[in-house]
Amino acid sequence: MIRSAPVVDRKQMAMPHGRLIARLIAALETTMVAAGVRALDGDLDRAIIFMVVARASEMLSPHGAGHARGDGRGAKAISINALAASLGRPFETMRRHIHALCAAGLCERGPAGVTVPQAVHARPEIVALFRGNHDALVAMVEDLRSFGVTLPETRAHVGYDWHTGLAAAHDVLLTGIEFHAHRFHSWTDLVLANAILCANARPFTENRDLALAYAEFGTSPPDTLRQPVSTGSVARALGLPPSTAHRRVAAMIESGCLARRARGVVLTEKALTDPERIEEHRTSMLHVRQILIRLAAGGFRFDQPAANYLDGRPAPLQIA
Repeated sequence: MIRSAPVVDRKQMAMPHGRLIARLIAALETTMVAAGVRALDGDLDRAIIFMVVARASEMLSPHGAGHARGDGRGAKAISINALAASLGRPFETMRRHIHALCAAGLCERGPAGVTVPQAVHARPEIVALFRGNHDALVAMVEDLRSFGVTLPETRAHVGYDWHTGLAAAHDVLLTGIEFHAHRFHSWTDLVLANAILCANARPFTENRDLALAYAEFGTSPPDTLRQPVSTGSVARALGLPPSTAHRRVAAMIESGCLARRARGVVLTEKALTDPERIEEHRTSMLHVRQILIRLAAGGFRFDQPAANYLDGRPAPLQIA
């Protein structure tokens, strides 16, 4: 389900606009997690696990064996062992979360493993979650195109099914977990760091000239341009308990990942420019590039990204 890193010549690892692309991917991941937390009653871990099981069940893509096409085939199951291995979580932790998801009727557990049954996809809160995740991916692609990032060629002769884009959105989220979660104490810390990055970067992400001026990993924006954000604002945006957010932010300040400012917190320059972390970003972006190539094969209109929206461009997550 989560793929190993491709074998790549290091000379080909240069990626124009790498820092800008990393910010846009972080915005997508943050938006998806925040929506998932709200759809699953405030539990971040279960929101992520649910989206992983939904993707593994192959109910999201018309190319998957379990997609509802009226052919009578059911969802594909994934074992708890496989989930634990893919996500780097202890088996007992994964079993506990799966048990809770099954008790809520969001997953089913059978002899072959866990699935998200087809009926769950019709629940209003899940419909809203998945349509929003799809449109958040479209918004990211629209932004990539507007900044001149090279995108796959559109295959106009292929009909597009939005479930293919939804599967791609979940794959991008899983790629972020695969390559970056190991640096953090928990998924909560990873999600908090991504949200803080998005808030810090908003002054130059929303200004095209500034966004391009600081688009590369080697060009760091000055501290005066980065917008500090309060821990309470981040907690509200993500739907997390304030006490949890404050506790984890304090721990990340202690570790040197975050720094306090007069009006909130910012990611430290050390966290942003660590060479190993930059390499991880570059490798994960190669995976995202492959996801987008597969998306093009599914008929996604990369020449006119806005044509793919289901409900229109979603409003950016408010973290202020």
